[in-house]
Amino acid sequence: MKIDEQLNAGIAAAKSRDEVKAIKLLTEVVQTDPNSELGWLWLGLCVSIPERREYCFRKVLRINPNNAEASRQIELLEESAVNSREDIEPPDPADEPILQKNQRRIPELFAWIGLGVVMLLIIGVAGVFLAGKLSALRKPSAPVSVPTMVSTPELKPTPSYAPVFESTSCTFDIPAQARVTCGFVIVPENRSGDPSNTIQIAAVVYHSDNSTPQSDPFLYIQGGPGQLAIDWSVRVYEPIIKPLLGDRDFIVFDPRGVGYSKPSLNCDEIKHTYISDVQGKLPADQKLSYYQGAILTCKNHFEQLGVDPAMYTSANIATDARDVLMALGYQQANLYGVSYGTRIAQFVMREYPENVRSAILDSVVPVESQLLKPETNTEQDQLLHLLFEDCKADPACSSAYPDLESVYNETINILNAQPARITMTINKDKTLEQSINGVWFRNTTLWALRSPQTIAAIPGFIYRTHAGDYSDLTFAAALPVITFDSISTGIYVSVNCHDQVFAIPTEGLDETIYDLCTLWGVTSPIPGENDPINSDIPTLIFAGKYDSVTPPSFAHQLAAHLSRSYLAEIPNQGHAPSTSGTSDCSGKVILSFVGNPNGVPDVGCVNESSKIKFVVPFDGSTPLSLEPVTVSDYQIRTVIPTGWTDAGFGFYNRNGKIVDIAQIGVQSAAVPEAQWVSWLATNFQGTQGLDSPALQYDQHNANGLAWTIYRTSSRGNPIDIAFTKSGSQTLMVLLFSYQDEHDALYNTLFLPVIDSTKSSR
Repeated sequence: MKIDEQLNAGIAAAKSRDEVKAIKLLTEVVQTDPNSELGWLWLGLCVSIPERREYCFRKVLRINPNNAEASRQIELLEESAVNSREDIEPPDPADEPILQKNQRRIPELFAWIGLGVVMLLIIGVAGVFLAGKLSALRKPSAPVSVPTMVSTPELKPTPSYAPVFESTSCTFDIPAQARVTCGFVIVPENRSGDPSNTIQIAAVVYHSDNSTPQSDPFLYIQGGPGQLAIDWSVRVYEPIIKPLLGDRDFIVFDPRGVGYSKPSLNCDEIKHTYISDVQGKLPADQKLSYYQGAILTCKNHFEQLGVDPAMYTSANIATDARDVLMALGYQQANLYGVSYGTRIAQFVMREYPENVRSAILDSVVPVESQLLKPETNTEQDQLLHLLFEDCKADPACSSAYPDLESVYNETINILNAQPARITMTINKDKTLEQSINGVWFRNTTLWALRSPQTIAAIPGFIYRTHAGDYSDLTFAAALPVITFDSISTGIYVSVNCHDQVFAIPTEGLDETIYDLCTLWGVTSPIPGENDPINSDIPTLIFAGKYDSVTPPSFAHQLAAHLSRSYLAEIPNQGHAPSTSGTSDCSGKVILSFVGNPNGVPDVGCVNESSKIKFVVPFDGSTPLSLEPVTVSDYQIRTVIPTGWTDAGFGFYNRNGKIVDIAQIGVQSAAVPEAQWVSWLATNFQGTQGLDSPALQYDQHNANGLAWTIYRTSSRGNPIDIAFTKSGSQTLMVLLFSYQDEHDALYNTLFLPVIDSTKSSR
């Protein structure tokens, strides 16, 4: 249907009072054409929420200031608002008109996407990139007063309902040897509203190995906000959860609106808009309109489902946590919150202390913290400086990467002057073209501070990017997009708008973000909701030395309000150290603490933790240990380095760091050498291909076989390929390496593998 036909159909539906159909059609119209005056006007006439109506009519006046009907509708809304206030309390002369209320300035709504993702590899916090997109859409206006918003519901449930657990079959692959109970806890969406209007909180109990477990389980609270908890628990069962099951059950639940919980507040329109923005497909002067249209579309969809986004807040999730515990038949729990989940855990500690035996808080977000304030940038830069100093103090790192901080700053300047164009792989079926400037590079470097594996690789990442080798950058820059794609966007927006955006003082804020949050329809925190927690509940706090998202200062800030807290700062970790899966130290400390919360936990392994061992280029000074293998798929006998992993199809990866392109491969095929060389030109690593045709470089004789060696590159990284004829088969050996390691790997790996490779037919 053409846009004009869709507009006419929407108007016709509105005239026939089919508001649901009209809103759907007109929303699609304004999303396709953000300057559709009639689209916004009729959409405003169809929606019922006053703030939403006003928003649409103000859009009309921005397009055409002389639209009399839009002006009249706004006057009616303002009169209605005044009358409503007079019914409740005397008017305050300081109250501002609604137009000004829509002009608060809030920066970087999406700056903390994925705040609670556990770092099994590098999946972590994303969104600073999206924030950079939005913050430039509109110039900031003068500071204005905080708007009057309706109050959120009380945190404690009303007596008119009782949470109920309904057992169901598990719809995921249960980890081997785990004993699991799955089901839903039924609670009201709005505890101050109709108790029969319920939602389902998906909950899973991993049962203890002990036949008579303690009565106080672990209750895990996931971060994000909006990250999946149950799917996470399946992935980390072996390294994280299983070691804790000796004496206690372990409960995991997907927060309301997330994952297996029902309803799910996914919002694909926002994700698609973000992807289009990343690709540069949105017109510069219409970006805000596209985001507004995406939010409006999702909001309308949720309304049709009977979902109220204002009910999806940290306070309500905290009450859900308490209800999950009660519905499962437990009276007390040992809370285990990670990242943004620690903020929710603090609500539980404050509102339901009788249900909390102890708390483990990893990478804390103090309730009173305002994550979107610009001071965070200064602390992030301080952590980067700390990393640079640690490299300087490490002989191997300082030798391989001298003047690291200067090279980092130079790289930012280079990329700001001439951004790098890269192709990011999002999944097997999706790639994105992206221009990387200095801001992207800085954010990607900060991202790498999340995990020990990536922290160790940062110096090499900086140096390679500075030299024009974008192989690491291509991988790392894709992670924010991948993470954003895995988040329950509706929850992310609801929680952040309520918790952070509407709680920030007005000075220096960006009206764009406030505008989007207002359109979403959430409320501001109730008085005292974001006051610091003060508690004597025994609490174990974990912090990572390099954590750039929830820095160690947050841990010290919270500890000052907890009279019985113990702080374990892990020297070789970043974000969420207790769930990084790189050491069993955190698990030992947790078991020591939970075993006796009133005593001092044994943190000996923390004190013994080694410093980061930085990854430096292989220079051949330490010989590789080669071991014989038979590649059965190709009937070849050869050697590979000890510790390199089988990637399939005769290839072995080094995996020396989280991003490591180094690999050696051996194959055979009944095809001519020239045909194989031609095939690699377009099919190396899928569709990545070669930068240029492979050219003959050398000859090598071994085991009575004459090898022809070719040299080329892929995305700037060198490739060496050797071919020989063995009976009816052509044998191939291929080395893919970084430029700064090429010569050493060529001599100590590539040539020895050729010398050892022969057919086993």
